[in-house]
Amino acid sequence: MLILFKFLFFIIVLTAVMSVIRRGREGVLGKSGLLFWLLFWFAALIAVLYPGSTQFLAAYLGIGRGADLVFYSAIIALFYLMFRLHIKIEGIQRDVTKIVRQEALKTTIPAPSSSKKTV
Repeated sequence: MLILFKFLFFIIVLTAVMSVIRRGREGVLGKSGLLFWLLFWFAALIAVLYPGSTQFLAAYLGIGRGADLVFYSAIIALFYLMFRLHIKIEGIQRDVTKIVRQEALKTTIPAPSSSKKTV
């Protein structure tokens, strides 16, 4: 059963790497993003194919188990990505506010006419 999981995970990683490379060529993903995701998928593949590698690295870093190392790393990565998304969203909100203000100043709304008809 473990061999089946490793094979399926290898196929998933291969597909993900091809997708990352394609996005990099299309210009959707920058060089730093391309490098990050390639390293991420390579590390994930090593961790699945050679589970002892996480134990070795965890012992070197003073962490009890390899699974704990993977868990801590995932939490750190998620918080970092959330921080980056938060910064990007705030920038987009600032840009939208600036554009809306500029457009609002360009268009003038006619004032309601104050002339009343007298009979």
